[in-house]
Amino acid sequence: MPFASQGRTLRTILYGGGTTLLILDTFFLIKAAFTDNFVPIVPILAGIFTAMGLLFIVYAEQRAREDDKKNHRRIARVSHQLTTPLKILQEDLAEITKNAAKLPSKQRLQLKRMSTKSNIVLDNIRDVFLVLQAQEGKISQEIQAHDICQLIEEANKRVLPLASAHNTDIHFKKLCPKALARVDKRLFLIAITHVLENAIHYSLTPGKVTINIVKGNKFTRIIIQDRGIGIRKSEADIVFKPFARGDDAAKYDPDGIGIGLALSKLIISEFKGTITWAKKTPGTGTQFEIRLPLLSQ
Repeated sequence: MPFASQGRTLRTILYGGGTTLLILDTFFLIKAAFTDNFVPIVPILAGIFTAMGLLFIVYAEQRAREDDKKNHRRIARVSHQLTTPLKILQEDLAEITKNAAKLPSKQRLQLKRMSTKSNIVLDNIRDVFLVLQAQEGKISQEIQAHDICQLIEEANKRVLPLASAHNTDIHFKKLCPKALARVDKRLFLIAITHVLENAIHYSLTPGKVTINIVKGNKFTRIIIQDRGIGIRKSEADIVFKPFARGDDAAKYDPDGIGIGLALSKLIISEFKGTITWAKKTPGTGTQFEIRLPLLSQ
């Protein structure tokens, strides 16, 4: 991930600078002792203590990061252990559902609800696993040239059942210009689906979500606008933070765990893109904009 490499570069600079400062100040201290020139002794000692403090901070931060990685790996193992039995359960439910035509309507409804909830749990576990992976390094496996317009259309089809259940119309112009960008298709669809699902969940009924694709000279802009409750000023800082949710989030999305938008940002940044949001005028919801660099054609 870009931010991970930047963090390593910063730690290297701080460690190198602190070590250099410590060596130089120690040299000047020894030189002052041999020449009996103790006038600069105070600034030299101050420099030594500063360098030692800087090195200690870098060391402590590195140890904390290593501990975080160990915790991430533990959670990732737990996620994997949970995913396997849930997938088996999901397959069994799908098989039972196929032969459920003769069951009473109440039991068919229960089977459908169980299948839906198991899908939600599996998606949540997948997202937690991806976030943990992204915090340790790149998660993309197959970055290739894809037409962003086609991928957005595919993501739109994925969320249509959710939009229908929430009485929300999605307005998307299928005739968009061909916009090629290098992305991992699977991860890109996860990222876009999360943004669309967020727009649907927080739309006021009857809802409306618009998707616009604007192709520029160097970037493609994907603009997703909802007509929902918007984002409070007090919650602006947590929009892209993992596991952070607004006060009213459970009312609109009871199955969410506050990780969708955070994961979307991690994924988009891996493709050298950005995702931002803007609160529109009262009553017009929130607008998310994704910018991706275009391939030169």
